[in-house]
Amino acid sequence: MKNINNENITLFRKLFSGLGNVYGTYNPISGQVNQIKAPVTDKVISLHLQGKQPYGVYLLVKDHIRAIAVDFDDNDQSVPVEFVNLALHYCLPAYIERSKSKGYHVWIFFSHPVKASKARLVVRFILEQINKPYVEIFPKQDELNTRITFGNFINAPLFGALISKERTVFVNPDNGMKPYPDQWDFLKSIRRVTETVLDEIIEVNELKNQSFKNTPMKSSEMTYSASSFGLPPCAQKMLREGVGENQRIACFRLAIHLKKAGFPFDLAVATLNAWSAKNKPSNGKQIITQEEIFSQTKSAYEKDYRGFGCEDPAISRYCNHECMIIKKKKAQ
Repeated sequence: MKNINNENITLFRKLFSGLGNVYGTYNPISGQVNQIKAPVTDKVISLHLQGKQPYGVYLLVKDHIRAIAVDFDDNDQSVPVEFVNLALHYCLPAYIERSKSKGYHVWIFFSHPVKASKARLVVRFILEQINKPYVEIFPKQDELNTRITFGNFINAPLFGALISKERTVFVNPDNGMKPYPDQWDFLKSIRRVTETVLDEIIEVNELKNQSFKNTPMKSSEMTYSASSFGLPPCAQKMLREGVGENQRIACFRLAIHLKKAGFPFDLAVATLNAWSAKNKPSNGKQIITQEEIFSQTKSAYEKDYRGFGCEDPAISRYCNHECMIIKKKKAQ
């Protein structure tokens, strides 16, 4: 692994963090797995990145996590890609890593520690939707207790000895699953999710988990009247000016707003088709197609989505402090 400096080690530790007093490893020759009860130091991470000693992270700290991983133990590329696409539909950026032997890991990262029970519930929900309910999720438990001291570790990405074999690297599903050319640049670009997004998914889809101690935001706190507020300022600006990035997310969210404002489905599709002509996608990407617009609008109209996606970077950049939704949240 190139560019193993303090800055990149710090970045790596922030993304792949967990218990600080124990870690897992394995013998690259025999495959024998071991647990090492010792502090996770910069040297431990450096040896991993150099390819000298693999590092496995115990993601679960009490009942919170900073990342969650799904272990697709199969070489079929379509399954992790399907998971990533559906996760993005729920405003959950997810990232695919080619694992060390076969299959793929898909990672979701959080801006702050979140309840493991919530993250695992949402991931299980997505796996159910793609008909893969038995795929392993790390961590495998919702919390540590007297019976479960450490949980299970998962091998961290970027083990130096396997990078040249294009293993333990993050791959681009939009480019034939080829590894990102600069893994450090890729890690710096990762978008992290807030717990609010998980709460919204759980509420809107009526997911249940009795172990929740934090009550999700009530639907009455997440709704607005079209007759009172009309389209919120963010939606008005996006429709008026078009967008340059995250067109599918923006389309889905705009469709939700149009539905709340009383637009019939066919008129919403027509409005979004006109909106797409204003988009100026970056990096040479194509403007969202009419087929994609129809699909995103159909998804938005099929369920009673009450959230606004305010936490998602695709939407937050258009937020206005005069928005009644923002004012309402601040007043609570």
